[in-house]
Amino acid sequence: MKRLIPIFAGAFLLTLGLFVQSASAQSEDVTRLIKQLEEDSDRFSNSATKALDKSEYDGTAREDELIRAVRGFEDSVDKLKQAHDNARDTYDNAKVVQAKSIAINKWLKNHSLGSTVATDWGTVKATLLRLKALVKEPEGN
Repeated sequence: MKRLIPIFAGAFLLTLGLFVQSASAQSEDVTRLIKQLEEDSDRFSNSATKALDKSEYDGTAREDELIRAVRGFEDSVDKLKQAHDNARDTYDNAKVVQAKSIAINKWLKNHSLGSTVATDWGTVKATLLRLKALVKEPEGN
């Protein structure tokens, strides 16, 4: 019995250490993905703006609609980054980012802006999916 106590204590400390290490790695992954999302969304915004200026949508209400959606999306990504940087819960901000992305996705499904825009948006969506897998709803909600 006296031998079991140190074994259980060691196993507990090892498990605790692995949990802390895992949580730290997950936080680093979220930080990296948010930074990647910022870069991806900037690239998408630039390619979409250029494509809109060369498209049939230039100067139309449709162009304004997408530009508003992209700006709202970028603002929500900035708020997500600020929340994460300030060690606040990122779940609600991540949900807003996801919601804003739906409007853009819907617009792009109905209006083609070319392969560059489609590729850039695909990259944003892939980063969003990876981020969604890591940002979990806080317990108690």
